[in-house]
Amino acid sequence: MKKIKPHRPLIIASDHTRVVPHYSLILDRLLDEFQKAGIGPNQADLLIATGNHRAPSCEEREAMYGPKAFDRLNLYAHNCDQNCIALSRLTNGREVEVNQRLLESDFIIATGKITPHYLAGYSGGRKAVMPGCASRSSIAANHAMVARRKNGPGIIRDNPIHLEMAEAASLARIDFLINVVPTPEGNIAGLFAGHWQRAWESGVELCRQVWSAEYGGLADCIIASAGGYPLDINLYQMQRLLNNLECAVKPGGTIVLVGECREGVGQDGFGHWMERYSIKEILSTPEENITAEAHRAFATALVMDKCEVLLISSIEKSKTQELKFKFVPDCQSALDYLKLKHGADFKCYLVPQANSIMLERRQP
Repeated sequence: MKKIKPHRPLIIASDHTRVVPHYSLILDRLLDEFQKAGIGPNQADLLIATGNHRAPSCEEREAMYGPKAFDRLNLYAHNCDQNCIALSRLTNGREVEVNQRLLESDFIIATGKITPHYLAGYSGGRKAVMPGCASRSSIAANHAMVARRKNGPGIIRDNPIHLEMAEAASLARIDFLINVVPTPEGNIAGLFAGHWQRAWESGVELCRQVWSAEYGGLADCIIASAGGYPLDINLYQMQRLLNNLECAVKPGGTIVLVGECREGVGQDGFGHWMERYSIKEILSTPEENITAEAHRAFATALVMDKCEVLLISSIEKSKTQELKFKFVPDCQSALDYLKLKHGADFKCYLVPQANSIMLERRQP
């Protein structure tokens, strides 16, 4: 940092819906390096990569980033509907728009975690820019490529969503990356720093080792949770569990999602599509008509077209049913239903941290 001597460094940070272990400690060490380089208080910015999520509260910010970052950095929450400007045109001809602070900074440090991701293959790395700091229209266009059905947990080869994210990150000129691979227990399995792409790719290798789980055959049902708050903050976040799990359940089987969803459904676009359109209508929607947040409805419909989905949450029964999930009040009621549907000797997998799991079928 002393050699580079940036005038206005920018840290891109994950938002409150992501659990990054020891995040405040990592940022504290980074601030120590800033101080050694002569970068004083309030001479550096932290941009919270919210994507199209709500901005975190002051309490959430201080709890996640720590009092030192809260006091010494200028904290800003990205808003995908404001202050986004054209970065460049992608090779596919589409223009990508990002938060203007990325273009105003002379040194960008992306931070976060690497876990399996149903859209991008893996989180971390390039996702700090796209969707983290991108405009709503850019996010929508990127995520709408879910309709091409070339994505999935751990899939990056020929995945158009990942490839566009990587191109956007290159155009944004991330100067340095700090990503961690978390363990299921909430510790750090490895920390990777350096060139954003090379460091991220090294982290991906460890992530696959940490988060892969084998299964022995298709199950009648899967009972799963995200792993608690904030991963189950709303149904929009809980939805990703379905795409992580559907490979291990039989056609006509059942997935039971267990999560609080204290903030209800979450993004309005997701709920609107799930309520308004049938599964068949959602799956027949052309890519160019999949609006912001509707990609989650498409991803949900892919699973619901294969199996039944039960939901145990704080969302009221009528709302749950409008969203095309089967309401069950508690786990015992779910078990009673599963016995009735699949028989007393049904085969079931329990997945307590399905938010980041990457299931792989065991070879005979």
